[in-house]
Amino acid sequence: MFDLRQELIANGVLAIAHGLYQFTQDYSFSSPSTAAAVVLARSANGRVEWKAADGRTLKEMQEAEAAL
Repeated sequence: MFDLRQELIANGVLAIAHGLYQFTQDYSFSSPSTAAAVVLARSANGRVEWKAADGRTLKEMQEAEAAL
């Protein structure tokens, strides 16, 4: 993930703003875990790291959808 993060920085997809990296454009990742790992600069499980505004994890939302 380090290499992908560095590539996104080099290509201007991620840029520093107010001391934090921000996306300058939309970027599609191959999985929620890849996206989380790039954003957090560490290994990450995207299904538990990504949360909706109400605090539900992606995993919780996917499980609720599957139960319908």
